[in-house]
Amino acid sequence: MSEFNLIKIDGKPLEKLIDVVSKAIGRIYTPRAIRKEADAKAYEIEVIEGAKTKAYLNRQEIKQDLLDRIDERVLYREVRKQKNIDAVTMIAAEELKNENTISDTPVNEDWTVRFFNVVEDVSDEMMQQLWGRILAGEVKSPNSFSIRTIECLKNITKQEAELFTKVANFVFTYDNDLFIFRGDIFEELFEEYISEEYISFDEILLLTEIGLLQANTIIGITCKSKTEDTEMIFVCGKNIIKATKKANTIEDHIPVIALTRSGTELLKLLSIMPIESYINSFYAYLQRKGFIVEKNFT
Repeated sequence: MSEFNLIKIDGKPLEKLIDVVSKAIGRIYTPRAIRKEADAKAYEIEVIEGAKTKAYLNRQEIKQDLLDRIDERVLYREVRKQKNIDAVTMIAAEELKNENTISDTPVNEDWTVRFFNVVEDVSDEMMQQLWGRILAGEVKSPNSFSIRTIECLKNITKQEAELFTKVANFVFTYDNDLFIFRGDIFEELFEEYISEEYISFDEILLLTEIGLLQANTIIGITCKSKTEDTEMIFVCGKNIIKATKKANTIEDHIPVIALTRSGTELLKLLSIMPIESYINSFYAYLQRKGFIVEKNFT
């Protein structure tokens, strides 16, 4: 991998990114995918000498071979952390390099420190992609991702992230709220043996446990009886369902599973690939409930 040349100081988004990283790690940040050999050697000497000095100042008698192992461990750990920070920063820079405008609001320094304290230990490439997009999103528009979401993602495994990516394909938007339809067809998906295309009950429980889905399973969207027609718009990816409730009809309740704040924020990072059979099931459900339904599949 070559040096990290894609960061150009004349671009405001990337200038802001460098400033954010510099404040987090306590030095002017010159990101590189891999350190030059001379830089790496100088860094190695600095770390090793620091470890030796600390040992001598504490008047500890340490055998040379033990001291060498300490040197190697400290060096390995710090170089690994730096490589992780560089990788995540490079991903963020790729996300930002074509942005023309970003918010002038500075990124909260407490947020930044918390962020890099986590990503320095993230070495999986898929997870680095998520963290890089979070950093880019926060640089572009501060307060897009809460510290709570950072702590939530910190404890999520690669497999759990992949599961959430799958579940994202089932998410509808209604009135700025995100939810998964929990009607007749969804109950069928809770069977023990189901197609891998769908979600199992155990998977729903897991996503609830890790804080991406709300634990309250009895919530729903209520369409109350009114003296005039009521129109509801549901969106899944680029697919739109318009459901109209005629005036003076009975109240209806659509059971759903809602996303948490962390789930909602992380969903911004994903590309939704709706499953048509699932959308058709929701469409049919609304028809059975007495709605006049129109759909637009794209």
